[in-house]
Amino acid sequence: MKRTVVLAVVLAAAVHAGDAAAAPLSVKARFEAPVVQFGDVIRTHVVVQIDNGSVRAGTLRIVDDTGPLTPLGATHTTRTTRAGVLVIDVQGSFMCLSGGCVARNGDAMPPLPPVSATAVTKSGQMLRATTRWPQLQIRGRVSAADLARSNPPFRADTTPPPTTYRIAPSTLSGLLDALAAVLALAAVLALAGGLRAARRTRTVPAAGELERALRLAREAESRPPADRRRALGLLARLLGPRDRGLSGTASELAWARPEPERASLASLVSDVEREVSP
Repeated sequence: MKRTVVLAVVLAAAVHAGDAAAAPLSVKARFEAPVVQFGDVIRTHVVVQIDNGSVRAGTLRIVDDTGPLTPLGATHTTRTTRAGVLVIDVQGSFMCLSGGCVARNGDAMPPLPPVSATAVTKSGQMLRATTRWPQLQIRGRVSAADLARSNPPFRADTTPPPTTYRIAPSTLSGLLDALAAVLALAAVLALAGGLRAARRTRTVPAAGELERALRLAREAESRPPADRRRALGLLARLLGPRDRGLSGTASELAWARPEPERASLASLVSDVEREVSP
């Protein structure tokens, strides 16, 4: 009795294998690992078998929509021929990252569309084969116990390290205040020096200017009264910061009526040359 049952099973398997081999077009779909964790890479295989003797391989079309799965790149296809049968293996890599990949309780089991393949026989007949994916299970990475905690656990320490400074903030603040005070004092001193230099330049005529004014005054002794007045006015202006008395005398002669006398102009020039150093 046992031998009869075993023989029947073997014959049924042989008939099934013979039918599969005799099919001119067949398609299968599988996952390398049907149970994965959320975010893991899911590797797929779509295997199509074509009878080269009766089917035109160039007419093969495969529709393998993976629905909620996100492709990670282009698929890779390999072709092998065994005993007149062309075997096409389309390999892909995916991730399940959508809302359908997460379940409130337990594992998520996202539904996937069926896989189909079509081809045309050498006699012109359209063939179609369809299969379904095995059930894919997506396990969550966070357990219910983790969600129940007020402070979820972390794999690494999330506490920031203590702050360190090369110079303490209070010390740096004091140094910057002192530097600002020194720079402000230096700016004030530089401004005061510049003002004094400008005042000296503005109030004390250069020696060359006074010498030129004296030369013009000597030349004006033999010139018309208008030239003598102009020479005396220039001399009065340049003598102001050096000698107030001589400056006043030069100014009086410049406005003298009816005209500045030549002798008075010559006497003033001699007094300036004697008493004021150019």
